[in-house]
Amino acid sequence: MATRSFPTTFTAMLSPFLIWGLHFGLVYGVNGLACERGLGDAGLMGFPAVPTAVVVATAAAMLVTGWVMVRCITGGGPAAHVGSRAPRDFARWFTGAGAAGSLVAILWVGLPAVQVPACG
Repeated sequence: MATRSFPTTFTAMLSPFLIWGLHFGLVYGVNGLACERGLGDAGLMGFPAVPTAVVVATAAAMLVTGWVMVRCITGGGPAAHVGSRAPRDFARWFTGAGAAGSLVAILWVGLPAVQVPACG
């Protein structure tokens, strides 16, 4: 008998994509806000503020997404509570593959924001 509802399990399966989406919004939000307010060259403890924020957001998103992927590889995952093997395996595969793709997408969003000036 399942102890979690379908919406909870489905949201857990989509967690890598949700993490990527939050990262995407944060990176572009920080860049847009910095450019709009004229803070493209602002500093934070001796480091440029926008690239520092992007690096921190990218590292955090990659760590959380990596954790989700490791959980799927080691046998955990969003449907670990399901009694049948086939749905459990599909949920682990889907979440793990989504995490792998999201890691690439997070890098794809984070690297240009660090390499190119914020308001260039």
